[in-house]
Amino acid sequence: MFRYAGDTRVSGASRPNRLGSDASGLRRAGQGRPLHLAAGWHGVAARWLVTVYILLLLLVPAVLTVPALGAAGTPALMVGLLGLAWWLGARILRSPVPGRAPASRGIRWALLAFTVAALASYVVATVRPIDGIELTAADRGLLMLASWLGIALVTADGLGGREVQVGTIGAPADIGRVENLLRVMVAAGGIVAMVGIAQFVTGRALVDAISIPGLSANTTLTSVYDRDGFNRTAGTSTHPIEFGVILAMMLPIALHFAVTDTHRNVFWRWLPAAAIALAVPVTLSRSALVGVLVVLVVLLPTWPVRWRRRAYLTLAVLAVAIFVLIPGMLGTLSRLFTGISEDSSALSRTDSYALAWEYIQRSPLVGRGLFTFLPEYRILDNQYLGLLIEVGVVGTVAFIALLVVAIRRAALSRRLITDPRARSLAQSLAAMISAGALGFATFDALGFAQAAGLLFLGIGFIGAVANSVDRSESDSAGLPLSPAQE
Repeated sequence: MFRYAGDTRVSGASRPNRLGSDASGLRRAGQGRPLHLAAGWHGVAARWLVTVYILLLLLVPAVLTVPALGAAGTPALMVGLLGLAWWLGARILRSPVPGRAPASRGIRWALLAFTVAALASYVVATVRPIDGIELTAADRGLLMLASWLGIALVTADGLGGREVQVGTIGAPADIGRVENLLRVMVAAGGIVAMVGIAQFVTGRALVDAISIPGLSANTTLTSVYDRDGFNRTAGTSTHPIEFGVILAMMLPIALHFAVTDTHRNVFWRWLPAAAIALAVPVTLSRSALVGVLVVLVVLLPTWPVRWRRRAYLTLAVLAVAIFVLIPGMLGTLSRLFTGISEDSSALSRTDSYALAWEYIQRSPLVGRGLFTFLPEYRILDNQYLGLLIEVGVVGTVAFIALLVVAIRRAALSRRLITDPRARSLAQSLAAMISAGALGFATFDALGFAQAAGLLFLGIGFIGAVANSVDRSESDSAGLPLSPAQE
């Protein structure tokens, strides 16, 4: 017998291991293991902070802010800023242990690269002639960036959990607590999805009844729009496009728990996934539908055959149900794609290219400043085009690299794990970021609190999974081999 780090199983006699020291000595010295902030009260604080962030981000209407701070005053954004302060403080107070860097270091470097690019664009904005309203927007952009950075870093480095299989060696990995927080996200996603369905049925905003002391709407609260005679819902989001995109991003995580949480009641584990899947069509958003398609393309090839068959059957049943229960809905959804050449929103996007190019040419490398291309100039409905204007080629490449690094890190974690549940989680997180990455091409997503916050939260969760796999490999390398492994 041998002992896992953090496990209750205790070995008999200690034998020399592959690092040339015994297991207890490795634990005392911490050699070969990176600094992780998930231990002790740091980990408890991080988990509570991420939990509060998720609930505030999804359940509080996105237009409710602290009046003095405007769009930068959402409760979730302030929690993200607190997260950055917590992470920096924890890093200062806890000196790194010599040894291998955390597996999330690639994500950290990608976050740093985008942050540096955004700061460079801010410097450019402050030294050029600039209107006061643009400078205020640039300042707000820095606060938002700091909040996104904070929640991503706290989530990546502050979580810690259950045992998975890495390679052929059983070792503890911090998947359990990651899953607990993701369950909170899925539950909150299921709630807002049901709110969206209720808005579609009743034609009422419903969330306008929410009143929180100290918060006020920084813009007109419109949660129900109209498209071809159907109510187009926005849930607690600012716009139906944002609502549809965040639903598509949460769908793979909801499906993960629906099929893997077999210890839970069937109704409760499938309810959030069903609500999210049903809410996507009522957003009447191309972005949401394409996001779901991306999720299925990423997930289905990795599922067992029986799961895929059930998924195809479920999609067919859902289509029939929509056809029967909501006459005309399928036709409206299909016209979102067949009539795209005549759609005003699609034409507006393509007509923006010429204007965007004029702004890009003025500062092609570092841009004119994050958030300084104001909506009154033009609504581009393409975040990547907006980034080219605001943070230039350097910042846009850095942002795309961040998305690629996160997706690749999730894929690598999945390859390193043999535990089916943990592999499913890693793939679901890759699908989440993939859906978000595509959604960002269809609207100015960084200007929408829920979409931007959820993307960086997902990146943080991928870092947490990567770190847990890294700890498993480190622990496995530093422990005595069992007789079966020798």
